[in-house]
Amino acid sequence: MISFLKAFPRHVKTAFLSIFRHLAMSLSAASAVTITLVLLAVFLVLAGNISLFTSSIEEDLSIHAVLSTDIKEEADIQSIEKEIQSIDGVKQVRYSTPEEELELYIEEQGEEFAMFRGEENPLTGAFFITVKKADQIASITKQVQQVAGIRQAVYGGTSVSDMINMLNTVRFGGMIFIVLLALLALFLISNSIKMTIYARNREISIMRNVGATNGYIKVPFMLEGMIIGFIGSLIPCLITYFGYRYLFDVMGGQIFSNMFSLQPVMPFTLEICAILIVAGMLVGLFGSFFSTTKYLHWKR
Repeated sequence: MISFLKAFPRHVKTAFLSIFRHLAMSLSAASAVTITLVLLAVFLVLAGNISLFTSSIEEDLSIHAVLSTDIKEEADIQSIEKEIQSIDGVKQVRYSTPEEELELYIEEQGEEFAMFRGEENPLTGAFFITVKKADQIASITKQVQQVAGIRQAVYGGTSVSDMINMLNTVRFGGMIFIVLLALLALFLISNSIKMTIYARNREISIMRNVGATNGYIKVPFMLEGMIIGFIGSLIPCLITYFGYRYLFDVMGGQIFSNMFSLQPVMPFTLEICAILIVAGMLVGLFGSFFSTTKYLHWKR
């Protein structure tokens, strides 16, 4: 370990010198990383906002369970509430009085129904039930409907479930695409480092002849790959920061309504930039490692 730390500055110097000596190949590798990371940044922005959209929908999504007309006693209401709360997947249960139900109805249907305020109120109490996972809302609604004392239990319907499933599918598909992009970047930078290794074939042979270990030979190439990955991540970071800030300002921080709010610029863009830099350096590191390991094994 001590010998490695002593030689580390020399490895760093060698890595930088190699980049400048083989500038065309280094820029080619950095360009491949840049293109890949730009696409990665686009999908990270989409995935982050889709996740926020889904969370907003899930928070606003609830089951409206209307009580039967004969349920009026406080003890009966509390008993039904406890039974609903015991259903697996239920997050919260809130009781809405007949008066509150009427006010909601007037708000939705119009002031002409205000005449039913007071003793003329024909509505019964109800429960608003939120669930832990949006994809369970249909099955939980059916269970709530079976509870004694519940006259009707409804939610947003299949269209809401379909929209949530679609967003989850897009998010999952985006994750798969990100993995494929990472593999593509790994392949491109690996090939670029491989060309650099072949160009330095004589130098590597001399190092091996004087007793240099495989690890000593690998380290400069691995550092070189990390530097190339870092350089390749700078442009995507700038595009992400200024591009997303511009998009956020143009759209007013939301799409269509508050339900579809965009992720705030800070710290969202900084988080993506950090991911891009780490991803670029890791891709460069592993690409170089695999190339040098394969080459040195073959030359042995």
